Amino acid sequence: MKKIIILQHGGGELANQLWNFISIYAYCQKKGFDCQNYSFFEYGQYFNIPIKNKVINLLFFRSFQNYHKRRGSFKTKFWRFVYKIYAKIIVFLFKNQVISSINTGNKKYYLPPTEENSSLTKLENNNDTLYFTGWLFRNPAGIETYKKEIVDYFRPKEKYTLYAEKSIAEVKNKYKNIVGVHIRQNDYQTYKSGEYFVSQERIREILNEYLANYKKTPKETLFIITSDGHIEEKIFNGLKIKINNGNSIEDMYTLSLCDVIIGSNSSFGNFAAYYGDKPYIIFQKEKMDWDYYKNKSNYFKNKYSVMNYFSSIK
Repeated sequence: MKKIIILQHGGGELANQLWNFISIYAYCQKKGFDCQNYSFFEYGQYFNIPIKNKVINLLFFRSFQNYHKRRGSFKTKFWRFVYKIYAKIIVFLFKNQVISSINTGNKKYYLPPTEENSSLTKLENNNDTLYFTGWLFRNPAGIETYKKEIVDYFRPKEKYTLYAEKSIAEVKNKYKNIVGVHIRQNDYQTYKSGEYFVSQERIREILNEYLANYKKTPKETLFIITSDGHIEEKIFNGLKIKINNGNSIEDMYTLSLCDVIIGSNSSFGNFAAYYGDKPYIIFQKEKMDWDYYKNKSNYFKNKYSVMNYFSSIK
C-alpha cells in the first residue's frame, strides 16, 4: 500500500492542523493510501490514530503524553524546533517525493476527489511514499464525501469524550437549549491588528440578539463558553452560562455536542461545528446578519467565514 506522510504543518495549533489533516486523509480514502501524520505529535495523545514509525512515536509523540500546554510553552517550542530539523533532513533526502502547498500567495492546493492533479498522479505512480508539507491542502469534496469516515477516525479517546458527554448530559435535563460559545482572545487581540477580535461586551450583545431572534428564553438557554483567555463573568450577568475548563480537545468536542455554536471567526469553532454537524454562527463586530442564519440546522458553507474549507463547492 502506498504511504502518504504528512511531514510539516504551517505552525498552527489543533484546529488548523486538523483541517489540513482531514483533507489529506480524505484524499487517502479516495486513493486507498495509508495516511500517517508525523507532524501531529503535539495532539496525537488525544486520538487513537496509530503511528507506525516507532522512532517517531517514541521521540516525538511520547514526549507529549499528558502535556496540554499551547505552542508558546518552552517544551513545545523546543520539540517543534527539533522536529523542524528532522523534517528538513527528510525533505533534503527525498526531495523528489515531496508535495508542498507552501506558496507566498497562500493559494490552496486542492486534492482529489475535489480536483485531480496530473503532477500528483505522476508522483503517486512513481513512488511508494510521498511527503506532504504545508498547511494549505484542501479537499472540500473529500471531507464532505468521507464525513463519516473522518468522524470515526478522528473521534477523541474515550477519556476526553466522556468529559464532554458527561458535561452535556448534566445540563440537558435542566435546559431546553444548549448553545456552545467559542471566544478566541489572546492572539486575536493583535493578529491582523485585531481585525477578528470581538470584545466580551460585544459578545454579550450578540448572545442577547440570538435569544431575541430565535425566540429563546434566558431561563431555558445555557451558554457553554470555551476560550483561550479569562472570561469576565459579570459581563454575562442575567444569562445562564457555564465556563468549560477542559483542555483543547475537550473544549472542541463539547462544542460539537451543543445544539448550535456561536463563536469567533476561527478554525477551532468551525471544526467543532463540522465534526458535530451543527450550524456555526460567526461573531461580527458590526451588525449581525441574523436572517442569514435562520432555518439552518446543520453545518453549512458560511459566507462570513474567512477560513471556509468548502470554498470550491458551489
